[in-house]
Amino acid sequence: MQLHLYLQWIFSVFLAILCGGLIGYERQNKLKSAGVKTHMLVTLGSALIMIVSKYAFMDVLHFNNISLDPSRIAAQVVSGIGFIGAGTIVLTKHNIIDGLTTATGLWVSAAVGLAIGGGLYVLGIISTIGILLIYTVVSHLDRHKITNQTGMNLFLDFVGNVPSIQELQDNLKEHNYPDADISILSCHDKVFYLRLHVTVNSDHDFKHLFTYLANNPQIHRIDLE
Repeated sequence: MQLHLYLQWIFSVFLAILCGGLIGYERQNKLKSAGVKTHMLVTLGSALIMIVSKYAFMDVLHFNNISLDPSRIAAQVVSGIGFIGAGTIVLTKHNIIDGLTTATGLWVSAAVGLAIGGGLYVLGIISTIGILLIYTVVSHLDRHKITNQTGMNLFLDFVGNVPSIQELQDNLKEHNYPDADISILSCHDKVFYLRLHVTVNSDHDFKHLFTYLANNPQIHRIDLE
């Protein structure tokens, strides 16, 4: 019986790590503040807390006048994850609230960890697949909506100097974005906050532009208007 429990716990831990890693990988590819490690730790921690909540006090159940509620410890995850999620929500220099989706994703990832820790493996796996589908499908629909417009604004955190900003604009014009226009909004500690206005004609154009900007080591953040 003990061996069966040990194997179940080990499986739960590794499944929670895997599910968290898959969710975090998608977020990290989108240059979000919470990536693979954060999501893996959230799902792992939630699963561990659920396991502890279920099994850690089994040895005292035979005592008289002792009653335990196994949900009390696990319930603290729901409120505690809010503090972590709040750290991913920021108001950018462009007065844009960013990070709500990532914060919600962390909250749902904690729920996945709780489900796995509670032995609801199928539910945890299906929920992980659902999260990934929401991230990818809805993001694709949002991009399609944006790229059907004549123009769009991107806000960039750029580490460099004025000549390198001009070089970025020139390179964009050479990469099939002839109307690319970069404006400097502010500068703090050698970090320039830029607005890039550019016209994209298709979803492929948007993907190409986003990939090009994401691969630039001087660009540390990309926000859509």
